[in-house]
Amino acid sequence: MVFVLAFVVGAVIGSFVTLVADRLPHGETWVTGRSSCRSCAHPLGPLELVPLVSYIVQRGRCAHCRAVLPPDLWLGELGGAAVAVIAVARGGDPAGIMALALFGWALVLLALLDARHLWLPDAITLPLAAGGLAAALVLPFPAFGERALGLALGWLALEALRQGYRRLRHREGLGGGDPKLLGAIGAWLGASSLPVVVLVAALIGLAWAGLQAARGRPAGGTTPIPLGTMLALAALAWIAFGQGVLA
Repeated sequence: MVFVLAFVVGAVIGSFVTLVADRLPHGETWVTGRSSCRSCAHPLGPLELVPLVSYIVQRGRCAHCRAVLPPDLWLGELGGAAVAVIAVARGGDPAGIMALALFGWALVLLALLDARHLWLPDAITLPLAAGGLAAALVLPFPAFGERALGLALGWLALEALRQGYRRLRHREGLGGGDPKLLGAIGAWLGASSLPVVVLVAALIGLAWAGLQAARGRPAGGTTPIPLGTMLALAALAWIAFGQGVLA
């Protein structure tokens, strides 16, 4: 029953996270204002805001203009629900559950932003990194020193790679937000998690490239890749299945 409740609450939070991911890049407020269809601007009714259920009932289309709804609507809601369930299973006491859930929901938000806009804003990644160090107060594993090392190594490794690629190829190969995100992940999950997180992110990237090729859009040397999305998904996988982390 606890996990069912967590799933429902998490889906609601995931719906809100998806709203923020939709409005933030456009400079729109996400604090006030009714949700509406991006195609016809029709305000959504209460039943249309029910996470996951409304998407299924409407068959992935707006009930008013029949425009196809972006898949990140249900992906964000499902991701939020999954985070809540994982947090309850791995977070330990209430404070730990809340801290872990906030971390996971932030990862879902960053994954959506990077997938759609190739954007990892400092306003999210930097507080997330600081929060990872502060979380040592309620999530004793990994220890603070392991978190601090993870923050430093995660950021330095990708930043060195980014700077090296720029000097060698005279163009950007990584976004400036990717090193900060990996540093934030290291601050939450510890330095020992970083090799696995990077490996899983690389595997996700290969799967993404294979999917693009299957769609007739093979990725080339200049194809933008949402590395932040892949890192966020890999970190979520570590939270769910990693050993020696959290509770």
